[in-house]
Amino acid sequence: MLRRFIREQRLRCLAVAVVVAVMWALVAALVLGLLAFLGQPEYAALKDRLVESLLALFFFALFFLVAFSDAVLVWSALFRTRSAVFHASLPVTDSSIFWASYLEGGFWASWAVLALAVPLVLALATQAVHPLGYALGSTLAMLAFVACCMSTGSVLALAMARLLPVLRRHARLVLAIGAAALAGLAWLVLATYAGDAAGRVIGDVVGRLRFAENPFLPPAWAQQAMIASLSGRWRDAAYFIALLATCAGALAVAAEWIAGRRFRADLDALAGRLETRDRTASRPWRLLPLIPTDLSLLVAKDLRLFLRDPAQLMQFSMFFGMLAFYMLMLPRLGHAFREHDWWRPAVSLLNLTAVAMALATFTGRFVYPMLSLEGRRLWILALAPWPRERVVTAKLAFALLVGMPVSVGLVAMSGILLELSTAIISYQVLVIASMAVGLSACALGLGARLADYAEDNPAKLVAGYGGTVNLLASLVYTGLLILGAAVPLIAHQSRLSWLVGIVWTLGISAAWTTVAMRVAWSWFGRLDGTRHS
Repeated sequence: MLRRFIREQRLRCLAVAVVVAVMWALVAALVLGLLAFLGQPEYAALKDRLVESLLALFFFALFFLVAFSDAVLVWSALFRTRSAVFHASLPVTDSSIFWASYLEGGFWASWAVLALAVPLVLALATQAVHPLGYALGSTLAMLAFVACCMSTGSVLALAMARLLPVLRRHARLVLAIGAAALAGLAWLVLATYAGDAAGRVIGDVVGRLRFAENPFLPPAWAQQAMIASLSGRWRDAAYFIALLATCAGALAVAAEWIAGRRFRADLDALAGRLETRDRTASRPWRLLPLIPTDLSLLVAKDLRLFLRDPAQLMQFSMFFGMLAFYMLMLPRLGHAFREHDWWRPAVSLLNLTAVAMALATFTGRFVYPMLSLEGRRLWILALAPWPRERVVTAKLAFALLVGMPVSVGLVAMSGILLELSTAIISYQVLVIASMAVGLSACALGLGARLADYAEDNPAKLVAGYGGTVNLLASLVYTGLLILGAAVPLIAHQSRLSWLVGIVWTLGISAAWTTVAMRVAWSWFGRLDGTRHS
C-alpha cells in the first residue's frame, strides 16, 4: 500500500511539474514576444503606455476571476459541505471557522494565479531599471493583490449566503433582471464601437482599454505598483502595495465581523427547505426532446442537480462569462485587428484556444467527478431497468447539452465580431464542437478508470491524481485539434489545407471519443477495480 502511494504521488508530482513548466514557458514566450513586437520603431513611442494598459487589463480580469472563485470556495466551505455543519457543532468561535475557510478558499483560488505570475514577473524583469528591486516589489504587489482578491471573495461569499434564501423565493424575477442586465451590458459595449484610421492602431487600443484603469479599484493599484517597480520609483511602489494590503485587511476584518454575527443564522437558513403553497405537490419531470426516454430521465436528473447548486452555476458562469466579456470587447479595439488581414484569423485562433481551455476546465471540474459521485447510489442504479453503460452515455449527453451550446456560441461570436469569412467561422465551430465531444468523453473515461467511489467532495476528486491526469490528457487533445485548426490559416486557406484540417479534426475526435467511451463503459461501477466486458 505504501509503495503504491509513493508511486502515485511521484506520478502526480511529475504531472503537475510538467503542466506548470509548459504553462510558464508559454506565458514567458508570449510576454517576451509581445515586448519584442512593441519594440519595433513604429511602436516604440507608445510601448510603455501600451504595456501599462495591458497590465491593467490583466489585473482587471484577474481580480474578478480570483474574487469570484474565492467566493464560491469560501461559501462552499462555510455553508455547503457536510463538514460545515460539523464545524458549526464544535466548541470553536465563528471567527475561527471563518478564518479557516478564508485561508483554504484563498489557497485553492489563488495558487494558479501566483504560478501564472512567476513567468510574467520574470519576463518583465528584462525591462526593469533595477531587476532585483523590481522582483521584490512586484512579488509584494502580487501577494497584496491576491490578498485583496481573497478578502473581496470572502465578503461576496457571506453576501451570497444572505441573499440565496431571498433568491429562492423570487428566482424568476432575478433571472429576468440578470438577463436584462447582460443584454444592456452587451448593447453598451457594442454601441461604443466606432471605426478610426488604421494609422492610430496602438493609440486606439490604449484609449479603449482605459476602463480597466479605474483608480478606485484594486486592479489599478496593482498595475501602478508593478509599473513603479519597473521604473525604480520605490516610494510610489510602496504606496500602492500598502494601499492593496490595507484594503485587503479592511475587507477581511469586515468579513470576520459579518461572519461573527450572521454565520449560524445563514447556515440555518440555507440548511432549511423553502416550503410554499404552490410547491407542496410534486411535479412530474419534463422529458428532454430528441433523446430516448431512459437517457432523458438521467440527463434531467443531472441537469436538476447542476441547476440547484449555486457554486456550480457561479463557476460555470465565471468560466464562460469572462470569455464572453472579452469577446464583446473586441469591437472596442477599433482597427487594431483590422490593419492586416492575417491578424484577424490569428486572433480568432487564440480565441478558439481560450474557449477550448475553458471547456477543458468545465469538463475537468464538472464532468470528471460525476461518475465517482454516483458511488453511494450504485445500488439504486443496479436496480434500474437499464445497463450501467446508459448511465455513462447520459453523462456524456448532459455534458454536451451544457457545454457545447455555450462554447459554440462564443466561437461563432468571436468570428462574427472579427468579421471572418463564413468558411472560417464554420470550420472553427466544427473544431470546438469536436473538442466538446472529445473532452467530455475523456473526462468520463478517466473518471471511470480512476474513480474513487468513497469520496463525495468533487473538489478533492478534481485536485487528486486522476484529476491531474485528466488535465494532462485534455491539454494533449486540445493541442492536437488546435494544430488541425491552424493548418488552413498557415496554408493560406487552400482547398487541400481545408480537407486536411477537416479530416484531421474528425479523425482525431472520433478515435479519441471512441477509446475514452469504451474505457468508461468498461470500468464504471467496478468497486473491486476489475474490468468487465
